[in-house]
Amino acid sequence: MQKYLQIIPNHLSIDFIGKFKYFMAFSVITFIAILVALWTKGLNYGVDFTGGTVMQVKFNQPTSPEAVRKMMEELGESEASVVAMGDNNQEFMITSRSNLETKDAKALSPINARLVEKVGANQVTVLSVDVVGPKVGAELKGAALRSLFYSVILITIYIWLRFDVRFAPGATIAMIHDLIMATGFYLLTGREFTITAIAALLTIAGYSVNDTIVVYDRVREMLKQSGSNLPLPQTINKAINLTLSRTVLTSLITLISIVPIIILCKGEIQSFAIAMCFGIFVGTYSTMYIASPFTIYVERFLENRNGKTKSSRPTSKPATV
Repeated sequence: MQKYLQIIPNHLSIDFIGKFKYFMAFSVITFIAILVALWTKGLNYGVDFTGGTVMQVKFNQPTSPEAVRKMMEELGESEASVVAMGDNNQEFMITSRSNLETKDAKALSPINARLVEKVGANQVTVLSVDVVGPKVGAELKGAALRSLFYSVILITIYIWLRFDVRFAPGATIAMIHDLIMATGFYLLTGREFTITAIAALLTIAGYSVNDTIVVYDRVREMLKQSGSNLPLPQTINKAINLTLSRTVLTSLITLISIVPIIILCKGEIQSFAIAMCFGIFVGTYSTMYIASPFTIYVERFLENRNGKTKSSRPTSKPATV
């Protein structure tokens, strides 16, 4: 018989379900805090959504990012973002968005021209300039948020077509939980929320659903086994323990491909990778402490509604993808 690598033995019996109330309370409090922060503070939208100028420049002499930021501040661009490109401290990606709506005639001149005028044409070269108007940025933001909303709706429809009424609510709540938590990551870190962030949220949503499906599929198999008399909470807890090794291996392999991006890359791609690392942990957490316990609540609700006293055995649709 072929043997598979198992980091965690199958015979473990960790009581995940027994502690779920504490974790669920933590999630509810965090969920409310994120919504309040979104309402009062809002996300740090990038140039893609607000409008602005993104330019890549190269200095003839090595210059520190702090020195470039000071130059931008002296030009009236205190909120400009400066990211070093490469290791020689000569090329920088500068993002500015404050000069597009100002009424200062001097500030209305292109930021790249003002930078060259300040530093000197013989000291800096502008390699590229991309300008996004405020109106275009607002339209792009609306389109991106709508695409995220429609994607979540389609994933939700798939979940409800794939699972029965006992399992679908938990998977749906877990996916929404992970999206809110990932949004909280951008709020907490202050990283720019751009089209890349939308891609990160959609990837996290898919990862969350996939991780939940793995546990749900094992629960379905255990419920179909003849002679299985375990109540649903114990069945789910055992399923989580049995799939724990697979979950850890999948997360580690994903992290192996993401961590180098965090170390070697900068800018939006680095933010995407960091958000994905956060999403991996949150997706695993929500499967154990959000989706699974919620399934138990739904089961109890259906039993009370139908006047049953014994735990019914749900016949779920195949939970594989």
